[in-house]
Amino acid sequence: TIKKPLIIPADKEVIILANTQLDFVNNGFLLSYSPIQMQGTKEQPIIIQSSDKTAQGFTILKTKKKSKLASVVFDGLNTLNYQGWILTGAVNFYEAAVDFSHCAFINNQCEDALNLIRSDFEMEYCLINNAFADGLDADFSTGNIRNSRITNTGNDGLDFSGSQVSVQSLTLVDIGDKGISVGEESNLKVYSCSITDAATGVAAKDLSKVVIDSIVLKNVGKGFSAF
Repeated sequence: TIKKPLIIPADKEVIILANTQLDFVNNGFLLSYSPIQMQGTKEQPIIIQSSDKTAQGFTILKTKKKSKLASVVFDGLNTLNYQGWILTGAVNFYEAAVDFSHCAFINNQCEDALNLIRSDFEMEYCLINNAFADGLDADFSTGNIRNSRITNTGNDGLDFSGSQVSVQSLTLVDIGDKGISVGEESNLKVYSCSITDAATGVAAKDLSKVVIDSIVLKNVGKGFSAF
């Protein structure tokens, strides 16, 4: 149980082993300037939670090496609001390359379940569920999303700004606004995607480019919007 800020300086090696459970309470949070290796398994996942719903996020900043997260569950986190510094994501990676595999981001209490900024990323077999607003918000980032699922978001499922991303075999269900929102000169490629129960399927704006190869829309108010 972590009741205060846990701040890790640069040039360290941070390893969290399988079957670890961290409960951030009393506005506690993790902020690391070093990459983090989280080595959970299907049988023994790593649980990062906040039993009192006050955790101020899980944030990785400006790392020299890539972080790797496998079988990690982030549950019930809020975002960083510390000494006048406010972020938007329950989980944040800023200028920090990261790979996610079999991870879940659920029940967040803030704008984005996962926020990636100026970061290279890979995401496969991941789940985002019960997001307060956006599921994944990627700003000025480059990456790939494969074989993942986003369900029950208050706002957009995926929100891209100034990013270069490929999406393959993605399922989005019960999306409050846009299934996929693409803006600020982003470049998105979509292969084999389904969007069910959303206000808009795919929206492109601000000189962005979207290429779609196979998509299924069900119970969607507007299929495609371009601005």
